[in-house]
Formats: sequence, structure tokens, C-alpha cells
Amino acid sequence: MTSSQPEHAATIEARVRCALLRESLALVARGVATPGAVDTVVRTTVGRRLSVAGPFAIWEQIGWDLVQVIVGELVREISNATTTLDALDTILASASVATPVETDGADSGAAKSVQRVAVVGAGLMGHGIALEFAAAGRDVYLHDISSELLTQAVDRARVGLQALALTRQLSDADVNAALGRIRTTTELRECANAADLVVEAASENRELKQRIFGELDVYAPAHAILASNTSTFLPSSYASTTSRPAQVIGIHYFNPPHLLPGVELIRGPATSDQTAATITALYRALGKQLAPLNGEIQGFIGNRLQAAVLREAIAVVEDGLGSPAEVDAVVSAEIGRRLPDAGPFAQASAAGAYATRALLEEHLPLLSNKREIPGLLRQKVKAGELGVKVGQGFYSWTPESAEAWRRHMSDALLDLAARLDIPTTA
Repeated sequence: MTSSQPEHAATIEARVRCALLRESLALVARGVATPGAVDTVVRTTVGRRLSVAGPFAIWEQIGWDLVQVIVGELVREISNATTTLDALDTILASASVATPVETDGADSGAAKSVQRVAVVGAGLMGHGIALEFAAAGRDVYLHDISSELLTQAVDRARVGLQALALTRQLSDADVNAALGRIRTTTELRECANAADLVVEAASENRELKQRIFGELDVYAPAHAILASNTSTFLPSSYASTTSRPAQVIGIHYFNPPHLLPGVELIRGPATSDQTAATITALYRALGKQLAPLNGEIQGFIGNRLQAAVLREAIAVVEDGLGSPAEVDAVVSAEIGRRLPDAGPFAQASAAGAYATRALLEEHLPLLSNKREIPGLLRQKVKAGELGVKVGQGFYSWTPESAEAWRRHMSDALLDLAARLDIPTTA
């Protein structure tokens, strides 16, 4: 991958930066997120990845066919504003811009203790969620449909725990103790029947998740909270299959979950204050940085911001301002490098309302407002050039280069964690 800067680097930077800020402003203006929540998501998840690699390289890892589905839904919803929002000055002056997000307003005194956690789905996200709970002293039951998948998950958990040891100063004994707290099973009833909290991390399929939640409602104790790590579906869509919607909540991690400290909390219409307080207290004890949403919205905060960045990155390429590799280089070097330290609102506040308004007024009319899947993305999918999984996308990949990319991302995130995150014990 080239690190050269294209002739139009300044324009690329301005357009992508404005696309990120436009959607950030829209989320706050709609009342579903505070500036602090948006900045928390960016600083602790999306921005950290963008400081390492650009949007094209990042999305290549999961495949453009899946991206087409995700982005296809969100481009119909994300902001298309062509003028500066009237609320800009008020938003930038808000005290919450500089206030860390730790609770969602629920009474922390109502929180219940969580000592036993069940994780349903031992794949890409599930094993990372499980190892983090185990490292924090919780007993974990990990479920998947086959013993082979569970064995692979425990092996990945061991690698993840050893990585955490680099930033959290875990000893070999701590790593072994955490692994000892993870039990596995292919039986959902066995996984859930003693849990205080169940975190569902199965495949992104609505019918599958609804079926799992219906079964968990039967198997889990009456006091247990049922949560989903889904990045796609709203809590109301899976809470409806249970008899305990007040104890259902969305807990959206980002990949890799044990290396990115940010977590989005999504309350459904029926989620109780006690459920929110319990989850808030638990995740603060784990050292996670929380970004609560003030209601249900498709894509939450992080995925809407990522969709906005990708739509504009593709538009910049389609406008002939740079290649995907050149856009990636500009985004990671000029935009991403600042984001782990300061989110879009903190940066805008530091620059001042006048300068921020001038930037937006100059570039908002130039931004993509397409409501359909970008043509460049459709072409890639039609050609079967889906990214890493087939060896060709906007980049060419071999198994060795794909593994090197993942290792580079992991190492860089570990370095960021060592610099930015304060180790905690629970």
C-alpha cells in the first residue's frame, strides 16, 4: 500500500472531515446522542482504527458484499445537509463536549451485581467479549454450535489475553486464571441457566437473534439481563420475543472488542433504569468507556459515522481526486491521527465556531448526498472483488499480507491502549 499524498490531499481531507462532522452534528441535533457520546465513540473505537488504516483497507477485511448491505441501509438515513446546522454554535458551546461519558443518567444506586456472564456466539466478537469478562474476574460460559468452534475460540482468547497483558500488566498466572474462568458448551440452556447477564454475539440475522432471545428468556434466570452485541438490529426487535423487555439492552462493541475500549449502550423503549444502571456500573468496572444513546436509531453512532466517512471516501475517488490507496493514506495520516485524542466536537470546539462554520460552509455543498449504494462499490461486488476473503478488492491480498495487516492493526491498537487507557482492575 502506498503512503504517498495525492495532489488533492487537502480537498480529500476537508471533505472526509466534514462528512464525519456533518453526521456527528445530525446525531446531536436529532437528540439521540450528546457531543460527549459521539466523541467517546470516535476517540475509543472508530478513530483509533482510522489512525492505523483508511476506510477502504478497513472495510476490505469483512468483504464488500457485506459492506454493501450495511452501507446500503445507512446511506438512506445519514445526513445530507448542504448548509450549516443552525444549532452549530449551541452544540459547540455545550459543556458535554468536554465531559467524559460514563452513565446514561440511570441511578447507579439501583445497579445489581453481575458475577456470571454467558456469551452466545464464540466467533470474531464473542471470544473477545468473553476474555475481557474473564480477565476482570467474572465467570464466563461461552456457547457455540460445535466443540470445534469453541476450541478455536478458547485458543483465540488465550492470544487475546496475552495481548492484554502487554497493556494491563497481567502476569502469566493472571492469563491462566482468566482462561480457567471460561467454560464452554454447545447447549444454550447450560450456558444461560445461571447467568446474571447474557451477551448474544451470534451472526447478524434477525430471525436467528429473535429465536435465540426467545430461548434465552426460557433458560436464563428471572433476574438475568439479556443483551445483544448486534450492530444492525434495534433492541425493540429482539426484546419483543421475550417476557422481560425491561431487562433487554443493546451493548455494541467494536472489533476487536478487547482492544477497543468504547461501547455503545442502546436502550429499547421498555429498557428499565435498573437494567441501564447495572450495565453502566458493570462496564465502568471493566474499564470500558460508554456512549449511551438517547433512543433507538439505525446504525447507532459508530456505524453511521463510518458509513458517512466511507460514502465520502468513495465519492472522492469517483470525482477523480485520488485512488482508494491515496484516500486511505490521507485519512489515516491527516484525520485519523488526531481522532484517538480528540473527537470531532472536541476538535471543532478547539478550532472555534467561526472556523468550523467556515469549513462546513465551504465544503458541505461538495459532499456526496447519494441515497443509493455508490456505483464504485456496486462494481466491486459485481466483479466479485470482495476484499480479503477472495484476495482482491481495492487492494490485492495474500494470506500472508492479510495476516500482516491484522497484526499491524492489533499492534497499533495495543500501542494506543498503552498510551491512552488507564489500566483498571475489577
